[in-house]
Amino acid sequence: MEFNYLNDKDLMYYSRHILLPNIGIEGQQKLNSSEVTIFGLGGLGNLLSTYIASSGIKKINLVDFDIIEETNLQRQINFSSDDIGLLKIDAIEKFLKIKHPDILVKKYYEKIISSAQAENIIINSDVVLDGTDNFEVRKIINMACLQKNKKLIIGAVEGYSGQLMSVVSNKSACYECVYENLVDNNSCSDSGVLAPLVGMISSMMAIECINIITGNKSSYENKLLIINGLTMSIDTLNTKRNLSCKENCVKAI
Repeated sequence: MEFNYLNDKDLMYYSRHILLPNIGIEGQQKLNSSEVTIFGLGGLGNLLSTYIASSGIKKINLVDFDIIEETNLQRQINFSSDDIGLLKIDAIEKFLKIKHPDILVKKYYEKIISSAQAENIIINSDVVLDGTDNFEVRKIINMACLQKNKKLIIGAVEGYSGQLMSVVSNKSACYECVYENLVDNNSCSDSGVLAPLVGMISSMMAIECINIITGNKSSYENKLLIINGLTMSIDTLNTKRNLSCKENCVKAI
């Protein structure tokens, strides 16, 4: 990580972060010096990109190939009706640059189909954030992060259910350990999605990212957070590495 010192403008802009005892000036400098990759700019990635940029992270890699549709606007609140038909990745870059003209955004108009492809994207990332919406792509990103020893935060929302977990290479259960036998059955167009729940999960992903970069302990290492938006219940399940994980997460390190 190339360390970036804070100037007077930064000290004012991030003053409320700096006041926090577990961040301070040193933690904010770490944030400003970090690089993060966000896969997927739908409901989760849309808001997540905003919080990541607002936290002070100056280098953001965006990965998405989709265009904005009217049905997205209910939960992807950084888009407007004027953006319909545009590439999500272009609209998000424009949105971020208006508020944060000094950030460096690198765009990847790609559909992720292989671990090697994802590995090339995340090579310099300090943290990887997965906001994609299907199991197979999450498994590919999971494997790429294991191969490159990258910290990974995974969020998902479907219907009234939101989930969050972190993968720390060689220490925690990976995505495949937890979801080994799952296959894609539904999507937002099939089962719907509760818009505010998307905001909750994306915010928690951003907080987890900030905690990891600033040197605070991951809250969801070997844990799976599950939020029920209908009952407002929050459950945390303990997870553990599966030594027979078919993705060979133990051997990947």
